[in-house]
Amino acid sequence: MNISQLHPRQGTGRWLCALLICACLNGTGCHGAYLLSNGSAVVHSIATSIPIEQLRNDPDLSPEARSRLETLPELLEFARHRGLRVGGAYRRVESTEGPASWIVAAADPVTVTLHRWKFPIVGEVPYKGFRFREHAVREAKLLADQGLIAEVLPVSAWSSLGWFPEPLPSSLLELAEHRFATTVLHELVHRTIHISGESDLNEGLATFLGSRLAEEWLISQHGEVGDILTRHRSRERDEMRLNQRLRELQQQLQHGDLEREIARFRLQLADQPWEQFSGEELANSSWTLPRILLAKVYDPGRMPWSQLWLESAEDVNVLGNRIRQEISGTWVGRPSLER
Repeated sequence: MNISQLHPRQGTGRWLCALLICACLNGTGCHGAYLLSNGSAVVHSIATSIPIEQLRNDPDLSPEARSRLETLPELLEFARHRGLRVGGAYRRVESTEGPASWIVAAADPVTVTLHRWKFPIVGEVPYKGFRFREHAVREAKLLADQGLIAEVLPVSAWSSLGWFPEPLPSSLLELAEHRFATTVLHELVHRTIHISGESDLNEGLATFLGSRLAEEWLISQHGEVGDILTRHRSRERDEMRLNQRLRELQQQLQHGDLEREIARFRLQLADQPWEQFSGEELANSSWTLPRILLAKVYDPGRMPWSQLWLESAEDVNVLGNRIRQEISGTWVGRPSLER
């Protein structure tokens, strides 16, 4: 199936939303040109998206994609019931295939730190997004000319943080059920809880809570035992193991030789008893300094999220209020981000 061949319905509401996006982004100050460029991507994504009902009737839809679309309404209702802010998200599917967008991440090899950008609303972030890969490559070259190590990475999903009714990236439809649920819930956490300038907190929370709620969803659909739940849990253990190795590498890079430590890290990956990951594929991956440091942003193990989740009675609203009032404020007992 080629989703781009389907013709989306042209609705007044979507074009009105597009005009509102442009109006909002026009007032964003010194980052206006950058945000307008990405605003056009949001406009295009919404305006050309396809209603789920229309796509579900396509005879060429793969069994995997059809299954994801059939369960999506129930998954979104589950998310609402658990306190996530769904709004109008994921009622439609993007008409384009491939990555949803591209990001540039850059690192200083001297200080071994990520380069960060500052933007209105979202605050300081360790990556910069682009609609087109060639624009991201251009940005990476400019950063490299400044002595930074820069890399362009594809992004499979995105969140408007609740500002707009983003469509579902079509690439997600071919994911396994447990990965699909985890990704959708991860992005919905971003729509629900976002602290400006706290990218490490936001991404770590979305990674933790997306996975925890996905497990609840899978149990509600398939029971406490079964292959799907087993695959979800074994993948989570692999990700925890990988994050632990990355934390150790990040510490070693502060005092060791960059190339030597990364080479040692590759050997460790190849020797690990992975359950779902392939040690050989991980070892042969492009482990650049930006990618290694960016993994730290998404690592849920750097905050005691399990403890905070239990103390919040596993209630998303309670947890969100606690984060807004305590973690992002002046709470003396704030858990260390370097745990």
